[in-house]
Amino acid sequence: MDAVGAHARGRTATRRWMRESLLAVGTAFVLVVLAQALVVDVSTVSSGSMSPTLLLGDSVLVNRLLYRLHPPRRGDIILFRFPQADGREFVKRVIALPGDTVEEQDGRFRVNGTPVRTLSPDRPAQGVSGALNLAPYRIPAGQFYVLGDNPEASLDSRLWGTVDERNVIGKAFLVIWSRGNHWWHVRWSRIGRRLP
Repeated sequence: MDAVGAHARGRTATRRWMRESLLAVGTAFVLVVLAQALVVDVSTVSSGSMSPTLLLGDSVLVNRLLYRLHPPRRGDIILFRFPQADGREFVKRVIALPGDTVEEQDGRFRVNGTPVRTLSPDRPAQGVSGALNLAPYRIPAGQFYVLGDNPEASLDSRLWGTVDERNVIGKAFLVIWSRGNHWWHVRWSRIGRRLP
């Protein structure tokens, strides 16, 4: 009788352990899905427009919650939906905020009359975008002017205008993976790199 009771208690304990384990795994899965939906996102860089800050093949974590607390700031690297509503997502740097005045002469930018220090300040934008001239332009409310850190290879606000705050997904803040031209080429030194 004791053996039968012990066996039954063992089965009950095993079932309870399985239920609790499944509940824990299910809860963890739901929390991860909610975290990705509400707090973080992962985006993989698909162009050289943010080089050398971000390289083609870098995967970055994006904080989706931050901009619910305050708007983007000048210098933030943001993930946003492409303004021309084709579903693509871009990563660029915010250089001008609502109310700022931006201008460009021969590839050199000024915001509110102050030169913008880019990663390549001595060479004008050429190539894909070309060296553009932009008369002083005041950024409308709820809009952001964005630019790639590599202006020679960047399709950005110079060509298609400002980014509406409703299209901003979040702030890129950490490189979590970096892959070169081949799947086996991992750039280990970039993993864990924090973004400004």
